[in-house]
Amino acid sequence: MDKRNSDSGISPPENNDRHDLIPVANATNQAGITLRQLTVMAGSRVLFEKVDAEFRPQEITLIVGPSGVGKSILTRAMAGILDENEGLELTGDILINGQPAKNGKAGVVFQAFALFDELNPMGNMEFAHASGGEHANPIPNAELLNELRVPLQVPTSRLSGGQRQRLAIARTLAYNPPVILYDEPTSGLDPSTAEQVAQLIQQTNRQHGKTSVVVTHDYQSLMPIADRIYLLDPIRKKLVDVPRDQWSGLHDQLSPMASNTMKQSEVTVRPTVGSIIKENLYKFFETTANAVIFTFVGLLSLIPIWKTPRWGLRFFAHFSRLVFGLTAWLYLAAAGVIAGFVSTYFTFQFLPYSAFTEPLLVEDLLNALGFALYRIVVPILACILVAARCGAAVTADIGGREFGNQIDAMRTFSAEPRYYLLTPILWAFLIGTPLLSFVSFEAARWTSLITFTLADPNRGPDFWHVYFYRGLMEPDQFFFRGFGWLIVKLLVCGLGTALISYYRGVASKYSTSDVSRSVTATILWATLFVLVVHFVFALYEYRGSVPQTG
Repeated sequence: MDKRNSDSGISPPENNDRHDLIPVANATNQAGITLRQLTVMAGSRVLFEKVDAEFRPQEITLIVGPSGVGKSILTRAMAGILDENEGLELTGDILINGQPAKNGKAGVVFQAFALFDELNPMGNMEFAHASGGEHANPIPNAELLNELRVPLQVPTSRLSGGQRQRLAIARTLAYNPPVILYDEPTSGLDPSTAEQVAQLIQQTNRQHGKTSVVVTHDYQSLMPIADRIYLLDPIRKKLVDVPRDQWSGLHDQLSPMASNTMKQSEVTVRPTVGSIIKENLYKFFETTANAVIFTFVGLLSLIPIWKTPRWGLRFFAHFSRLVFGLTAWLYLAAAGVIAGFVSTYFTFQFLPYSAFTEPLLVEDLLNALGFALYRIVVPILACILVAARCGAAVTADIGGREFGNQIDAMRTFSAEPRYYLLTPILWAFLIGTPLLSFVSFEAARWTSLITFTLADPNRGPDFWHVYFYRGLMEPDQFFFRGFGWLIVKLLVCGLGTALISYYRGVASKYSTSDVSRSVTATILWATLFVLVVHFVFALYEYRGSVPQTG
């Protein structure tokens, strides 16, 4: 059993007639759903073919069927977010109140709830309410939470399974869509708790005048609250309207369908050598094209198009903490200390034939050391560590959101993830990469000064200062020599790391292993990207940039 749902904290409403206490929100905004000739394909496999169906306003409609036939895909299609999935093709029409279904037309209560755990319950409500704009629920958020008995003082991540489900429903009500879709709301629950969830759905439907569609395989628990039942027939690939007098015989209709679905899943096709080569070539060109598209989209995403600037800035603060928070400063500073100590100590401690050559070379060595730390060693080291540490942190965050359906939840609130997630990530890396590189260089140069002074107290810090900066200082210039090259290089590395982190994280995730693999891939590709950037820049940057020795 799913531990998130094992909590039986979902209790039936104390009074099913509470709708006389709280007015129905936007009762005139009632809407039904119409499917016209809907066809959905997953690659070459047809999931639904020319489906026609009606979901009447204010009714509770169940869509039942065996596992693995595409019920959740149908939910996403009706919510208008199916086009975000790779490999799925939709034709036909899905209309909500006569208008094409798209992000924000229907709210979804996901099976995993898709709550924003970094926000408290009120924060979840406020985000949905702000995204709803003028159509948001006029009932105060606190009143909705109280109605569904969601505690305000408990962090979202600490809520029980029942409380999380009630919060997911309350958050959807705060956005106030005319249609609410429930994806497997009783999955993994014991019969008693499933019955309580059914009563909660019925209460919400009556209290707020919503059209409710429940996609489930657990029809026994939800049948008592249903006004209509559609059977998703995987053989005919249709939605079949089941007459009420046949509901008791649903089990007999589903059993052969489940067996047929299992047999289809067992069929495997052995690929040929030609098909493998063709597939790999296609992936290569697709990946190359996607890289160009992602870069272009990323540059456009630098413009903060936020429907609610408050929440855009809040997400920016969140990702800023991930990219250049206190731990990142300490991490890069420690790397700078190591770089400064190792480069200075070993350069002068193990100088060959130091008794003869040191008096002649020490000035040039300090000169070259300052140049190398500022222009080469610290920038490469800092960018690699930012790519590995910060890139992994962002990918893990986004990957967790994708796996937990939080990104889909944002789309159902008309909050485009590209603006609320990618834009803050881009700016966090564009600010954080140069900042952390500066922190690392400061740590490296101070460590170099201390190390040199302790190793050669006769020359001391003044001597180090004169020659360490000789190759960096520009007459009458505030910045060191090569600052322009350096800042451009750091910004390119930051931009590339941000794009890799986001797109690796936002790719479809079906297990926690997928999240882990995306983190590993980010570390690999982001560090490789950083090395390539520094190599390419080195071909042009250092021509004529030899440290001055005179």
